[in-house]
Amino acid sequence: MNHIALKFFILLVLFSTIAKAQELETPNSMILHPEWYIKVTDWSYYAASRVAMISHVRIENTADISYKNIKIKLNFYSTSYGNAGEQVSSTIGVLPITIPPHSKKTYLRGGMPIGMGEMSYKTKYVQVLGAVPIVNDSLKKFIKTKKPKLTL
Repeated sequence: MNHIALKFFILLVLFSTIAKAQELETPNSMILHPEWYIKVTDWSYYAASRVAMISHVRIENTADISYKNIKIKLNFYSTSYGNAGEQVSSTIGVLPITIPPHSKKTYLRGGMPIGMGEMSYKTKYVQVLGAVPIVNDSLKKFIKTKKPKLTL
């Protein structure tokens, strides 16, 4: 009987340790990889005097924390007859917005310049490259206690 109780206790400690490790890992990934949690699901693109403008950007944040200054990349594709569908350019910009946790909202309704562009360009997707996590004091400890990765 004592063997069964001892095995049960060891399994209980093991499972609680695994659960605590997973709890610590989630905020770390939200801080270190915001691009995993932020999705641009809709946007409008237009060019005014060869300036690429982006507006009505719909962003979804699935993380438990807020982010600001969303860094994005737009790939431009040609709509001209000779090279339709070919990638002709790309640009990187920062959306100066703050998105709350677990939200889906449309931003930049008035538009924002994002780089050089032409009316004949089309954007197929907006890639999120990163963001600045907004962390409170309780989450800052996860940044300080980040374990270094082992490489062989």
